[in-house]
Amino acid sequence: MINLIMCRLAAQYGGHIGLMTFTTGGQIEAITWNTAQGFATALSAFVAQNFAAGRRERVIHAWRTTLWMTSVFGLLCSLLFIGYGNEVFSVFAPETEAYLAGGAFLRIDGYSQIFMMLEITTQGMFYGVGRTLPPAITSMVFNSLRIPLAILLVGLGLGVEGIW
Repeated sequence: MINLIMCRLAAQYGGHIGLMTFTTGGQIEAITWNTAQGFATALSAFVAQNFAAGRRERVIHAWRTTLWMTSVFGLLCSLLFIGYGNEVFSVFAPETEAYLAGGAFLRIDGYSQIFMMLEITTQGMFYGVGRTLPPAITSMVFNSLRIPLAILLVGLGLGVEGIW
C-alpha cells in the first residue's frame, strides 16, 4: 500500500516521467535490497542454528562478517548510483528526459543503499535469534513515515525529487 501511494504521489507531482522514474528506479534499486535479503536469509539460518547450539561467538562472528560483505556491496552500489546514475538509468530508459530524471533518482537513492543493506542484514540476525518483532516494527514505522515525509518535502518546494 505504501508503494502504491508513493507511486500516486510521483505521478501527481512528476507526471509520467515521475512515475516511470519511481517504478524503474525501484527495480534498479532491487539489485541491492535483493542481495541484502539473500544475505539476511542465509545469516538468519546460520544464526538460528548456532544460537540454539549456544555458540554465541559464531553468531557474532557471522553477523560481523555478513555486515562487512553487505557494507562493501552497499558502498559499491552507493558509489555507482551517486556517480553514474544517468548512465545506469539510460540502460533501461534511453530517452534523455527519462534517464536524466532517473539519474537524479539514483543519486538521491544512492545515499541510502549502504544503510539499507546494513538494516536488512541486521534483520536477518534478529530473525535468527527469534526476535522478529523489533525489525518488523522498525520497518513498518519508518516505511509508513515515507508518505508524510514525501508530502512535506514536496510542500517545501522539492517537487518530485522530494518524493524520491
